[in-house]
Amino acid sequence: MTGSTNTQARLVQGPVNTGLLRLSAPVILGITANLGAGLLEAFFLAQISTSTLAAYSFTFPVTGALMSVSLGVSIGLSSVLARAVGSGDQNQIRRLASDGISLVALVMILVSILGLLTIEPLFIALGADETTLPLIVDYMSVYYWSLVFLAVPSLGANALRATGDARISGTIMVSGAILQIMISPLLIFGLLGLPQLGLEGAAWANLIARFILFVVTMSVLHFREHLLSYSKITLQMVLSSWRKILAVSIPATATNLIGPISTAIIISLLASFSQETVAGFGIASRIEALFIIPLFALSASIGPFVGQNWGADRHDRADLAMILSYKYSLVWGAFVALLLVIFRQDIASLFDENPAVITVAATYLLVVPVSYGAWGVLMMSSAIFNSLGKPVSSTIMSLVRMFVIYIPLAFVGKAFFGLSGIFAAAAVSNILAGLIAYTWNRKTYQGM
Repeated sequence: MTGSTNTQARLVQGPVNTGLLRLSAPVILGITANLGAGLLEAFFLAQISTSTLAAYSFTFPVTGALMSVSLGVSIGLSSVLARAVGSGDQNQIRRLASDGISLVALVMILVSILGLLTIEPLFIALGADETTLPLIVDYMSVYYWSLVFLAVPSLGANALRATGDARISGTIMVSGAILQIMISPLLIFGLLGLPQLGLEGAAWANLIARFILFVVTMSVLHFREHLLSYSKITLQMVLSSWRKILAVSIPATATNLIGPISTAIIISLLASFSQETVAGFGIASRIEALFIIPLFALSASIGPFVGQNWGADRHDRADLAMILSYKYSLVWGAFVALLLVIFRQDIASLFDENPAVITVAATYLLVVPVSYGAWGVLMMSSAIFNSLGKPVSSTIMSLVRMFVIYIPLAFVGKAFFGLSGIFAAAAVSNILAGLIAYTWNRKTYQGM
């Protein structure tokens, strides 16, 4: 694509399969690179000590919650932007993209300030002890400063995907991950004469990489894609854009926060066993994230695809894309489950030599992956509801999955079966929520 002031709806023509693949392939590369960076980071930190890895694992629900806020704004922008692109309203496209950037920057600045003031009490409540808490404080004190630089490139990538340009959005994601991979070991281990900062070094690597990516992303959006325009604007225009974006963003953020909140509850349950248990869960979570990348990518792509076709009144194409996304989810989930059943022990042992840590990770990777296909169906349904301007349905599904099914079952499972019972609760909740999501999606779309 060459820079142009005329953003075309690219997803309303051609084979549906090809359109989904064209959107998803660059996203797969981008997510693989970012999760690979996280996986390598976990590997580096495990080489320092199990306590360092455990401290890193404690940060997952909090950093996940912070990213959920950013992702919520991104989903809101993607939803309204994709429909604007489908309708061909060029002025609205540029106004929404510009105001979306300013909205996410303002939100993340406020969140960062709040986070910096609450680090210690928050992580003490999660179960961090005197060994892990100082490490966590060092990490999060730097991490909070990177939130704006983390959020803007993410939102920019989503905006580009909403216009149908997944190639540039994927390049942005990959570039950030490569930078982080290059910088992390230098600061974690103190290479090339740099100070050895351990876990804090991982946070600094993230901050430096994301700042560079922030500058590049803003340049691409403004000079290449011509999606940003801050001339001749009024407060009323900005607030109008924010209202449209927030109508989807607020429930989408609530939906995305449900996962990290439930993870925080689960980590507090796991911390009652040992810090090694938390470390094992951290390894399993990183491995899990890597194997379900295609599901993440497809869920990031199905929303813009359905949104553009809905905006262009191509309901047949939107419906076919939904059905295909469900089929792909089930096939990939079955493949990954089989793979991890066979190789779970070997994969887990790559990260830590501690037998207790390996056992926890391997147990998780035996029990939970059988539900990945159903989890994928839930992801697709959630993205589709957001793209159709029905984010509350997505929120309700996630609430039911986490707080009606998963958390109660986790407490019961722990009481009767210990660690395995907690992990089994995750699998059962994914399967039941996937069935609910599919049924709800079919009824809703047919009704529309």
